[in-house]
Amino acid sequence: MRQRVITGILFTLGVVAFYIPAYWLPVVALVFSVLVSGFVIYELIKALRDGTFSPSVILVLIGTLLAFILVIVFYALGLSLDTALAFYLLVVGSYCVACGIIVPVMRRHDDFALQNGLISAGVVFYVTFPLYCFCCTMMLIENGWFYGIIGLFAPWISDVFAYFSGVTLGKHKIVEHISPKKTWEGCIGGALGCALAVMLYSIIVIYRIDNMTISPVLFCLITFVTGFVVSVMSQLGDWFASVIKRRCGIKDYGKILPGHGGMLDRFDSAFFTLPVGLILALATVNFF
Repeated sequence: MRQRVITGILFTLGVVAFYIPAYWLPVVALVFSVLVSGFVIYELIKALRDGTFSPSVILVLIGTLLAFILVIVFYALGLSLDTALAFYLLVVGSYCVACGIIVPVMRRHDDFALQNGLISAGVVFYVTFPLYCFCCTMMLIENGWFYGIIGLFAPWISDVFAYFSGVTLGKHKIVEHISPKKTWEGCIGGALGCALAVMLYSIIVIYRIDNMTISPVLFCLITFVTGFVVSVMSQLGDWFASVIKRRCGIKDYGKILPGHGGMLDRFDSAFFTLPVGLILALATVNFF
């Protein structure tokens, strides 16, 4: 437990060390995303290979590089967020479809080539989409830095509330075949705690920064629901990563973070919540 706490503190400080400078230099968010993607891709491919799958490393790396090149181009040219998102879906989406075709064509004697092609496409999308959304939030939206906090840090707040709720009140298992320690009490406690934290942060910080005209009461309600959704997505992300681990027969994705596992073990939840942070930013800019 002590090791886990120490690692958690050091990990948080490391993330903050990247995040704070990104307020003045948004490109730091891109550097952070590239580093995270590198660790995650390594861990995920290793896990899949342990599970007898064989995704194409080259195709995964090319797809990841392609997504980050798009971010650089749009940021350098000062293009709109709408354009950035549309091009991601068109370019990276088309590339993912191509992966499902390229692998079976190139691997003539692989009986599972189609499966491995689809897995390669899935890895590209799984890793690049949330980090692309994060970069867009930080680099292409005014005051996006404040919304990125929700997508990146809220799932960890949800984890803390879920952990203590589960330890003190947890009795009813929720997904025992995937994650034996998860309980309904922990799930609900995490969702409520995250919802409250997001609501308080939004009304204290975001509401004032963006000079909103919407009623404060209505904004509190909207952000409370948003926080609840963030927690739900966070827990789904955790379960999704756990399903892969169970199928591949591993306990953790790595050992880089003693007491926590690998980088993906810490970012599995955030990968499902970073797009929610972007959605809140878009909704605020366009409707509030």
